[in-house]
Amino acid sequence: MPRWGAVVVAAGSGTRFGSDVPKQFLPLAGVPLIEWSLSMLSTIEGIEELVAVLPAGYGKGENDWKPPPGVRVVQGGARRQDSVLAGLQALEGADMVLIHDGARPFPSRECVLSVMAMASRTGAAIPVLPIRSTVKRTGPRDTVSETVPRDDLRLSQTPQGFRLTALLDALEKAGEVTDECSAMEEAGHTVHMVPGESLNMKITDPGDWAIASLIADAGEERRTGTGLDFHPFSLERPLVFGGIRLEESGGLAGHSDGDALLHAVADALLAAARLGDIGEHFPPTDDHWKDADSAMLLRQVSEMVRSRRWEIIQVDATVIGERPKVLPIRERLIERIAGILDVDQKRVWVKGTTTNTLGDIGAGKGLGCLVQAVLSRDVRICSGSGPQS
Repeated sequence: MPRWGAVVVAAGSGTRFGSDVPKQFLPLAGVPLIEWSLSMLSTIEGIEELVAVLPAGYGKGENDWKPPPGVRVVQGGARRQDSVLAGLQALEGADMVLIHDGARPFPSRECVLSVMAMASRTGAAIPVLPIRSTVKRTGPRDTVSETVPRDDLRLSQTPQGFRLTALLDALEKAGEVTDECSAMEEAGHTVHMVPGESLNMKITDPGDWAIASLIADAGEERRTGTGLDFHPFSLERPLVFGGIRLEESGGLAGHSDGDALLHAVADALLAAARLGDIGEHFPPTDDHWKDADSAMLLRQVSEMVRSRRWEIIQVDATVIGERPKVLPIRERLIERIAGILDVDQKRVWVKGTTTNTLGDIGAGKGLGCLVQAVLSRDVRICSGSGPQS
């Protein structure tokens, strides 16, 4: 698998925008413009390095903006290719690279992954949009000299993805270019295109900012769901908990394997996505689910959730009972649940508590699990996803 780095180019002074502060540091819906793309890129699996190319004095304690953790900062140059070269030279272990404009706050995950997939296969890829308006060539004194056929014209966007060594060589030899694709073209490389997105706009002037502000304010839908499950212990089966077979004697009774923790996670996800509950999808009256592996059930739930374009942001689980003790197995539980859900382990947490001897759970006859899940999805206009149930 290639090792990817991403360089976010934000070295402009902001003079064209007309602001005293470079626009990349102005708050868009309360978040500095540059952080919109940095935050999204940081969630993409496979991107191991993030570099921000900034104007002199920024990102190093000389102003109010501080880069997020894990983002390396370098100073830009006089031309775009100088800034990009500075960012490329700051990468330490990447062999593929994405170059993205810091003034484009809304690249989607799908667009980024599409560019990465094509560039991995071919060595160079960019997202493009067809031109829908009629194109005119200007003549003397603001007159129209001709109408330009638009069928084979495209508007290029970022992020653009390239094999690192090829891009370095192309930029070092290039004349004045407006994007990295131009440098690769000059060097004789074939650059492949993938579909771009209307939402992936570049903010150049105050009019663009006004549109971006409307999009940003309407951009994200978040939902929280709660899952709660209780199971008694049974000496007749092994203890499967959090997707892990534990050595303790006496498992959890249930129609499936009795894994109360994974059941509660599934119910929390289904509740947040408004997709019913685990009993509807895997009813205990159906013999098909008898002794079923709850890890398999949870994978199916996560696929249902993702099919509605939801992203799993957080899973926070509380185990209530005398056993198993959570602390000695916490890291195993987190690793297993994150693996089942295919999310970063930082998005999962598991903790334990007791009822202080109250009730059957306090007497060790069973346990309960309470889980809160947070989901997020993009419902911005032009994104093509739109609000869904």
